[in-house]
Amino acid sequence: MIVFLVEDLSMRKFLEGILLRLGFESHHFRIKHHQGKEDLIRNLDKVVKKESKEANFLFVLVDQDKRNCYEFKKEIKEKMQNCACNYKIRIACYELEAWFLGDMDAIKQCSQKFKPDFFRNKEKYRNMPDLKKIYSRKDKFASEISKHINLESKVNKSHSFNVFLETIKSIKV
Repeated sequence: MIVFLVEDLSMRKFLEGILLRLGFESHHFRIKHHQGKEDLIRNLDKVVKKESKEANFLFVLVDQDKRNCYEFKKEIKEKMQNCACNYKIRIACYELEAWFLGDMDAIKQCSQKFKPDFFRNKEKYRNMPDLKKIYSRKDKFASEISKHINLESKVNKSHSFNVFLETIKSIKV
């Protein structure tokens, strides 16, 4: 069993969709979402101790936001001391929405209003279009885009998504 610890419901919905598309059976993974990054980090040592007893593999996934990736990963790793199984820490740079912007065609499939050519050749995709105009909630959009986002290696323009994807594909249940 793989246990995913994520910061919010939108990450959970996105993971549920792509894991099933990657061939993971629903009984081979569990996703525990929190009420934001601070909630996850604050409770991580307790959650890791409990969840890792049942898991073959534990996966922590959080947004980078504006934090230094190396320092943030070090902080998370310190809270993994009581982990009873193998684990990986992945940080979505800059945030989950940047992964979506790495695949403009997937966003276009979710909304005919989205104009990918406006964003496609930008060096950085930090400014996400207002998805609330398209979907009433971020978790609904995350669930929908998980059906369309390309899962082939290195197709997505987000480097951190590709690292995450390769890590997921390498995990054996």
